[in-house]
Amino acid sequence: MLKKIKLPQKIIAIIFLLTLFLSSIFFSGCFKKTTVFGPSIDRLEVWGVFDDSDAYEKIFYEFKKKNPSIKEIRYKKISANAAEYEKILFDEIASGRGPDVFMFHNSWLFKHKDKLAPMPDSEKNINVFKENFVDVATKDFIKENQIYAQPLHIDTLALFYNQDLFNQAGIANPPTTWDDLSKNIRALTKIDSGGNISQSAVALGRSKDPGGINRAVDILALLFLQGGNPIVNESGKAVFGDDVASRSALDFYIQFAQGGSANYTWNANMDYSIDSFRYGKTAMMFNYAYQAERLRISDPKLNFSIAPMLQLSQENRKDYANYWGLAVTKTGRFDPEKPQNDPDYNTERIKKSWDLIKFITSKSGKTTNFDATQEYLNRTKKVPARRDLLELAKDDPKIGVFARQALTAVSWEQPDNSAVDDIFSQLIDDAVSGKTNSFEALRQAAASINALFMKKQKTIR
Repeated sequence: MLKKIKLPQKIIAIIFLLTLFLSSIFFSGCFKKTTVFGPSIDRLEVWGVFDDSDAYEKIFYEFKKKNPSIKEIRYKKISANAAEYEKILFDEIASGRGPDVFMFHNSWLFKHKDKLAPMPDSEKNINVFKENFVDVATKDFIKENQIYAQPLHIDTLALFYNQDLFNQAGIANPPTTWDDLSKNIRALTKIDSGGNISQSAVALGRSKDPGGINRAVDILALLFLQGGNPIVNESGKAVFGDDVASRSALDFYIQFAQGGSANYTWNANMDYSIDSFRYGKTAMMFNYAYQAERLRISDPKLNFSIAPMLQLSQENRKDYANYWGLAVTKTGRFDPEKPQNDPDYNTERIKKSWDLIKFITSKSGKTTNFDATQEYLNRTKKVPARRDLLELAKDDPKIGVFARQALTAVSWEQPDNSAVDDIFSQLIDDAVSGKTNSFEALRQAAASINALFMKKQKTIR
């Protein structure tokens, strides 16, 4: 039989106090698990341009499987027109009705950076970004060691040519340089007895209607870049205004629409360039991969091929980039049921939004049986911006040319892409009409672009 042990009162008191102390520590949370349960984010909204919802359905399904806390991802196609999309998007963001994740153009960073939430821990992920994506994306989407967007695809200008017209002219292969192009002009241009152009060799020389040329601004910008002028320097100043090479580039471009030129092949009486090409009245034009897909659908009988973009030198290729990535809004969509003013809530929203972007665009969305980026590209027929997928696309009969150009794609910092388009269009048409000489037209355009930079910098301050 066990005997009861009687403890001294002093020891009992010490045990009692020790028990109280340990209990207070336990209930204060010191012995809790380190997991902190933050605000719950169960829904994300994604806005896009061009793409229909079926491009993302399986991607969102797979993301939710890996992230069960996300119950719903809504996709909304805002417009199939880039300018309209931009206006609606940023008006809605300003009024608190914007998305969490949205399509972001590669020329928008200077103009819209203040509305974006950069990737959390960007500096730790910059090398991963560079390993994953083509070089031009680093220039367009990273600023001051912050990642503001990740590319989902990439597009570049290429040469579209009518195979039937080339065959009729006895030209076996398309030109590869701008010098080669000039050699083909006479063989592909037809001018009737009244001086009217019944067949044009190439859509070059003008910008706006009448005789409008699609992507004229991009073509001229590429000529500047190929000539060695960055258009805008690292200090954010336009530097093409007094540049001799840029003046030569402008003079080269407008000669195709000047009656006294040996390369005369375009004028204000021509149909819009894309229409003229699809009607078989123009042998060559310069455009992007998405335009090729549109032509195949709208004009299945048009016998056209695509060749690499013309260069000044094949040893120093430069191809013009035009593409979209995914970005995150700095502030979320207003919801009276959510703690919008809670910084922890918005931090978690930004984190989940970036998790979705990384899943869609990078290798983090890749498993043995599923690759989110590849799923998107298969649905949309677009060109990969991811380096590993470019290798698979280089031999594709439809997008191979564009895939091979992605690694040599270039761009330049624009203060406002739509305003720049107007300035460059005016520059071209003033110069070709003789309203202003090339030198003065360039100086005026450079001054206008510098004014845009200064205006934006003042609003930031």
